[in-house]
Amino acid sequence: MSSPLTAADPALNATVNASAGTGKTWLLVTRLIRLLLSGARPDGILAVTFTRKAATEMQTRLNDRLLELAQSEPADLRTLLEAIGAPTDAATLHRATTLYEDLLRSPFTIKTTTFHAFCQDILRRFPLEAGIPPGFELLEATAELRAAAWDALCVEAGRHPHSPAARAVETLFEQCNGLSNTQTVLNRFLDHRSDWWAYTEDQADPVGFAVDTLESQLQVSADDEPEADFFNADTLSLLAEFVALLQKHPGKANETALQNLAVARDETTPPQVRFSHCQQAFFTLAGTPRARKASKAQARSMGEAGQARFLELHLQLCDGLQRALERRKAIDTLQRSSAWYRAGDALLAHYQRLKAEQRLLDFADLEWQAYRLLNHSDNVHWIQYKLDQRIDNLLIDEFQDTNPTQWRLILPLLEELAANEERHNRSVFLVGDGKQSIYRFRRADPELFITAQHWLTQHLDAHSQPLDTSWRSAEAIMTLVNQVFGEGPLHEQVLQFSPHATHHPHLWGQVEFLPLIEAVEETQEAEDEPTRNGLRNPLETPRLLAVDQRHLEEGRQMAAKIRALIDGQTLIGPAEDARPLDYGDIIILLRQRTHAADYEQALREAGIPYLGANRGTLLQSLEVQDLVSLLSLLVTPFNNLGLAGVLRSPLFDCRHADLIKLATQDSGTWLERLTVISAQEDAGSPLQRAHILLSRWRQWAGSLPVHDLLDRIFCEGDVLKRYHAAYPAHLQTRVAANLTRFLELALEIDSGRYPSIGRFVARLQGLRQQEQDAPDEGSPLQAGARVRLMTIHAAKGLEAPVVFLADSATTRSDKTAHTAVVDWPAEAPRPAHFLLATHKDRQ
Repeated sequence: MSSPLTAADPALNATVNASAGTGKTWLLVTRLIRLLLSGARPDGILAVTFTRKAATEMQTRLNDRLLELAQSEPADLRTLLEAIGAPTDAATLHRATTLYEDLLRSPFTIKTTTFHAFCQDILRRFPLEAGIPPGFELLEATAELRAAAWDALCVEAGRHPHSPAARAVETLFEQCNGLSNTQTVLNRFLDHRSDWWAYTEDQADPVGFAVDTLESQLQVSADDEPEADFFNADTLSLLAEFVALLQKHPGKANETALQNLAVARDETTPPQVRFSHCQQAFFTLAGTPRARKASKAQARSMGEAGQARFLELHLQLCDGLQRALERRKAIDTLQRSSAWYRAGDALLAHYQRLKAEQRLLDFADLEWQAYRLLNHSDNVHWIQYKLDQRIDNLLIDEFQDTNPTQWRLILPLLEELAANEERHNRSVFLVGDGKQSIYRFRRADPELFITAQHWLTQHLDAHSQPLDTSWRSAEAIMTLVNQVFGEGPLHEQVLQFSPHATHHPHLWGQVEFLPLIEAVEETQEAEDEPTRNGLRNPLETPRLLAVDQRHLEEGRQMAAKIRALIDGQTLIGPAEDARPLDYGDIIILLRQRTHAADYEQALREAGIPYLGANRGTLLQSLEVQDLVSLLSLLVTPFNNLGLAGVLRSPLFDCRHADLIKLATQDSGTWLERLTVISAQEDAGSPLQRAHILLSRWRQWAGSLPVHDLLDRIFCEGDVLKRYHAAYPAHLQTRVAANLTRFLELALEIDSGRYPSIGRFVARLQGLRQQEQDAPDEGSPLQAGARVRLMTIHAAKGLEAPVVFLADSATTRSDKTAHTAVVDWPAEAPRPAHFLLATHKDRQ
């Protein structure tokens, strides 16, 4: 096997299958250094990844290693260059010592960026060619505009109830069972708008094209009537023969079947009713064919030949019914998907219009417009030429997270590189790992990495390098990985798996499976529960409900194990640097946040400090609600209840007795009463302090921007210290982080352009109702050693000496009634299928 440094050779095009912890980022930065040492232009190097965090880390590591080269003594410098496979001649040694300073002084440096930032840069350079407004802004939170688009669609349907869009929405209401499911499926359409654009690309009538394509794929028409077609002359003849034989063998079950078949053979009855009765005669309630078998009694009634013919007829008619049912399902899918296309396209048009009116592009727009610009614009060759002059060396990290649109916009750049192979010092370097593809909900497709590898091998003679020896994990961990993914069902799901090894074969490690937590059967209410006439009085006796505590019990198991590891001073690290395990060395990985509260409760019970996995809950925290109430009070002074909440909060820490004083005053609003009572209070009392500060802040509320006003409130109200004193020790860091995060939020929301407190508060209320865009809680900067609870997505790229995999036995369950089925083969220019299926029919 070749050395991993082969992939760092700037003269080679390379793809790297890099498992977690195998030095992928080190190799990628090494490739950058080798490119610079070989004389590559810094501004001709484009390094693309998928998150701002990863791009920042890449740039930081590059700067650190270049600084190390610049500060090294000659002997050490030679060793460092040999370690990365670089030449050690005098010219290279000199260049290595000056690279850091040269990059600092250069006005054009290496571009380490995200995929969306790369698209944004292209579109800002060529806005007119892309057909977008120059100076557009990026829309990161889309929930508010989605809601506005839905409102616009409802208004359109109300004004024109007989329009195609209105009828389509009505069809979805009927087939999806109500408003909530209809909104869900239309939101799925917006989620897949890039797929829709690709599916109907260059079509004058996108909806008509999609409907015609689906009709061809399903081989049905919306006008087909499979129930009526089922009762043709041949079927009626078979039914008559079947009934004649069935009448020879009477019985309760057969009598019921005969009654159903009598309705089915009645040609005056509507076809759907006839078909339903025929289905009841031949199928069970579960939808499976009835089990009609040979028997001696049946043979005596029908005769041996008659019984054989009877069973043959049963199979024939069941087969015919099954074919008709499949046709009906296909027609239902066609009708449902056609309505989805029509209503979704109308909703998308409103959504795009609202963005255009505000000169906004979202992430899907960036990808699609960049793809169109590089593939189908009138000036495509000129644009590719201009970009080609800027990009000599392309590096893409985390390629397994690429979606089809991103791959199609990258392809023209690769084709341009392949078409100009005579130009030296040009290269492509891709890094990915199918096992780490966890962004399927963002349309990521790990098979695209395999497609890209094959393309580069075929067109650019790229070198493929596996990277599967870990620098992090012990032998025990790697052995488990090989056993789990080396064979069996998981091996078939992981693409390009090769056996893993470790650079630390002597490092101690352990894999432990905690006992499985089983569900406890529901218990009956106690017999001696007080009842009246056999009924429970809800005012006196609470209802006993079964609570699923499996996740809490699992959390308690993990908490006990953590406590044992900490109390036992378990050593971690290599022998020469071993140290006792600390809480900060432990991560609990969750599949999702649904049951995070149970695990947090278990840790609290055990007295274990932790950082929670909450997301989108900043505005639900008590400390932030206090500040929102304060801002509302400053512009609505007649809100007595709001004033009471603010006074009782740690901001002023008033007692119940203080509120009683306000409540027992004869007249005026509570704010007016506070003015009167404060004059009678001792200096420094909570009510007097509240009066002074509220009066001052109310005066500033009409003249200061929200952030500046909050800044003064924090300073004069001593907000951080007062909340620190009011909360227990284990919550103090979280509360301080949330308060700071709220202050930052005043600048982040629409770039802090809200001069009106009322509008700002209304925007916060809107965010709170939109789970998708609700802001996350703050991250404590000085939290001390704490166990971290994280989801798989949040923990990507992190490591810890001890990792607990929580809820690992849960199987994936999708309770969504309808789902978008988008099949986009990795090698295809557009999706092969795009439709709306039910949960039962999605396969």
